Amino acid sequence: MKYSVIVPMYNSKSTIKSTIDSVMQQTYQEPIEIIIVSDGSDDGCEKIVEDLILNNKTNRTIELIKKSNGGVSSARNMGIKKATGEYIAFLDSDDMWHPQKLEITMQTIEKYRIDFLGHGYTLKNNFNKTFIIDKPKKISFMKLLVKNFAVTPSVVVKREICKLFNEKMTHTEDHELWLRIALKTEVYFLDLPLAFLGREELSTGGLSSNKWAMRKGELQMYKNIVWHKKSLMFIYSFLVCFSLMKHLRHIIKDSFAKN
Repeated sequence: MKYSVIVPMYNSKSTIKSTIDSVMQQTYQEPIEIIIVSDGSDDGCEKIVEDLILNNKTNRTIELIKKSNGGVSSARNMGIKKATGEYIAFLDSDDMWHPQKLEITMQTIEKYRIDFLGHGYTLKNNFNKTFIIDKPKKISFMKLLVKNFAVTPSVVVKREICKLFNEKMTHTEDHELWLRIALKTEVYFLDLPLAFLGREELSTGGLSSNKWAMRKGELQMYKNIVWHKKSLMFIYSFLVCFSLMKHLRHIIKDSFAKN
């Protein structure tokens, strides 16, 4: 089994079937393990998954795990612990993959011997397009430190080096995990929009309180990564100032937009 696909699910009745279908309909022909972790859902989405499991006659296996509500990180972590594939791919319950996503990422991983790969995304359905493998770009640790280059539904990581999400963090927890993994392996980005998002994950919109929560998450991320890599202590103050300046810029931008 090359791929384990982990999908955290919370009250996703209107989207989960399309999400799972986008995995089932991949052009990648080898077996795929799909692990759906229901994080305390109560809207009927679990029944939809159970019906898909009952009627599944493909070489894609679907497993539904039910747990009490604990947040998306706890759901993803449970999926990571259950995964048996050589590589873990993340997908959210309101997003979808381009049909070639797994085929192209595996071709890229095998050709360039990559353990961690992220790729581009789109907000418009591009499933009618055909893509060819392209050379991925290596992302330096310092570049990743100041900017998250990959949304979660784009990431594929070798299971043996994959760590767990920090369940104490509610914002930027994905970026924090990528950094911890990047301390151990090289990170690459494939500039192809192979994920179709139901929402803009990297948008700057939202209430000021949410923006401040994001900023506090980023500050916690920097604190955590410095603890893991003490040599970064000398730039910690710069990272804090950089984060706060970004927050100030967003406030000023929003202020002008309102006026």
